[in-house]
Amino acid sequence: MNATARGRLIASALVAAAVLEAPGPAAAQPDGRAVVEQRIALTAQLLRDGTAVQRIVASGNARAAGHLDEGRLHHAMSQDALARGDLAAARTAADEALRHLGLARRLAPDAPARQAAARQRHDQMLANLERLLEAWRTQLPPGDLGDDGDRVAAIGLVGTARWMAGEGRHEESVHVLASAESHVLAGMNRLLQRPALREVDYTERAATPDDEFRLELRRHLALADLVPLAVSELKPRPDAAALITRYGETSRSLREQAVQRQQGGDAVQALAQLRNATMYLQRALAAAGVATPAPIGETP
Repeated sequence: MNATARGRLIASALVAAAVLEAPGPAAAQPDGRAVVEQRIALTAQLLRDGTAVQRIVASGNARAAGHLDEGRLHHAMSQDALARGDLAAARTAADEALRHLGLARRLAPDAPARQAAARQRHDQMLANLERLLEAWRTQLPPGDLGDDGDRVAAIGLVGTARWMAGEGRHEESVHVLASAESHVLAGMNRLLQRPALREVDYTERAATPDDEFRLELRRHLALADLVPLAVSELKPRPDAAALITRYGETSRSLREQAVQRQQGGDAVQALAQLRNATMYLQRALAAAGVATPAPIGETP
């Protein structure tokens, strides 16, 4: 299993553990064999997370160590019940294992410096995702309820990450936000394939050139947030990565110049320059493997 798949599996396990710990009645879940096997696999993945297990053992927190032992015990019980064909017992034991492992992680947090870094990373990822989800929402056609599966999943994961952060579990929330990023990338990739996205209709919303500039800047920043997601998820070849860096630097330079022009009162030329900056972002996304409408102009 590669690192990305392993990270998604851990994120799924953390989400499951969060749901089990969260207050309120649990939603009814199907108990089919495939579902039970997935829960057991998620538990096994958490137990194989050597860094977290070592942190719990080394913490000296007896309660955390006890929850870790309970997690291992219930995991073994779930495997035994599954082998006997008792799906209900297997599901119950797997859920208990996830709950105990989640509690063990919470009782043995990382060192303060690592917690601070995780909190900062959470805040950054959350802000980027909120911008992307808002950009996605504004591009929905009239009458579209926004029930795209990836969008719904991303919104749900963002909510779970916020809850985890509120509980002080920023390292876990980062894993969950990474899973949300995967859904956003998949959905935005489909969205960007729509030719209509190239031209933004400002007839009703932009009353002045300055308004038009601000709307284009919002779209530009959403695309800029999408570039690192594409690089992280799609892992482009070194030559493509070099192109992405080159296009990104050019785009940032053009955007800074455009902002300066707009602040100087030349909104019309600023908008033209900002659209050139957006064109370079499209090229960066294309180099990363995200399908976008063909950029305007010649390739430098």
